[in-house]
Amino acid sequence: MANFIENSDRAPEYLESNLKTLITPAANFVGRLLTGPAATVQMVGDDAVVYGTFTLDTVGENVESGLITALPARMRYSVTSGPNSGRFTITVVSKA
Repeated sequence: MANFIENSDRAPEYLESNLKTLITPAANFVGRLLTGPAATVQMVGDDAVVYGTFTLDTVGENVESGLITALPARMRYSVTSGPNSGRFTITVVSKA
């Protein structure tokens, strides 16, 4: 099973609905830069813990987080590379 979010006007910042579909509190995340300049993206839990950081600097290249365990119930992404970052997706792949 996989879900994804995208930083556009159509997509919410919160991953909560995607994380509700996970069977176990562990997942792999895959970031992918779609267009534009490089972006550094953090996956932040509602407990303010950073669960993963992606440096997306090549269009079309997947950047994997590896397995992250003990995920919180709610997460969001935070772009830390500035307001003019490129468009990207983050895919959530559960591990049952």
